[in-house]
Amino acid sequence: MRFNQKYDSIGDLKAETWMNTYLPDNVPVRVSSKGIFYSNYCEDLLEVDTSAKEVNVSLSRDGLFHLLPEALFVDENYLRDPKRKHKPFTPEKERILNFFTPFDSEYFQVTLGLDRVVQNFESDLVDVLLKSLYDIDAQAIQNPEVKKALPLLLQASEIRGDYVLIGRLMTAITGFHAQIQRVFRTFPDNAGNEYETVVARIVFYIPSLTNTEYSSLYDELGGFVQFIAEWFFPVEQAFEYAIKEEGRPFVLDGTLTLDYNTYL
Repeated sequence: MRFNQKYDSIGDLKAETWMNTYLPDNVPVRVSSKGIFYSNYCEDLLEVDTSAKEVNVSLSRDGLFHLLPEALFVDENYLRDPKRKHKPFTPEKERILNFFTPFDSEYFQVTLGLDRVVQNFESDLVDVLLKSLYDIDAQAIQNPEVKKALPLLLQASEIRGDYVLIGRLMTAITGFHAQIQRVFRTFPDNAGNEYETVVARIVFYIPSLTNTEYSSLYDELGGFVQFIAEWFFPVEQAFEYAIKEEGRPFVLDGTLTLDYNTYL
């Protein structure tokens, strides 16, 4: 999807869900339905332009025009003219689509409102379940990453111990590439003997952080990592976590932050 001319991959996310998540409520919307088999072959939401007073939205789904027999509006043989077959929309068809735009826009506003109601209902239901099952007050959680991860608790039994899936979920929630690796670490016991154990090592790869940004982000992500380890790692699984810079060559006179872009 293009959002103000910048491509943003949104996968299978429904257009109404994206709009309700990232744009203000009750924003005026002008919809253009392209009719290109959105449910099976491409993203539902193709493009969003917020530069005008109303938000211009391009959808791959069928509009009202595509649900009606095409022969009602244009001669079928005319559209099959070999000179036009490589053009996705003839000027005549564009005018017809523009005619139906107000109807498609009005219908989309209705579905947008319904999706908002469903989202609010689901959010309230999750809060109730978290309180009754885990005694967690979702409204009291301040950490933004933890708040996003709270609904996953309802699927904790299926997620626990799947480090590949947990790493992907952490990447999706934080927006930073995260990896979880199993490494061996040596620890002393009370008697002075050393023993080796498996540790889950969580690493976030984030480029170009200043010392201040690194310190602040380390504390914020640390609370999120603690939450993930408590609820989604196997019982008594030892873990450690780090933020590392990746993809930038070492520069001798460059800014160095211990354990971020330096290695002991």
